[in-house]
Amino acid sequence: MKSALLQIADIFVLPSYYENFGIAVAEAMAAAIPVIISDGVHICHQVQDSESGWVGETNVTSLVKLISEALQNPQEPQKRGRNARDYALKHYTWNAIAHQVIAAYQDIISQIRNCER
Repeated sequence: MKSALLQIADIFVLPSYYENFGIAVAEAMAAAIPVIISDGVHICHQVQDSESGWVGETNVTSLVKLISEALQNPQEPQKRGRNARDYALKHYTWNAIAHQVIAAYQDIISQIRNCER
């Protein structure tokens, strides 16, 4: 049901004072849905840097402004949705996460070896 709802959504909005990661945001991104989130969602820097959506403050004025901006130009949400999907596939799939974990362990092993020398 969640996948079906994401497939028909134009925008995903998560105004939160605090989200450790925001898995729902990553799921929307993977479905090529641009996101509007508050800066309390800790994935906000990735959303901003990848232009996968819009990030604002956690208040009504900011969120209304972002939603209005997103809905005024239909091409922009489409572009950001594509960016969102590309970013999610590159960083949030199991395969991508496995590569990140492997790289982290290789870095730890390298640091240990350098300390032993």
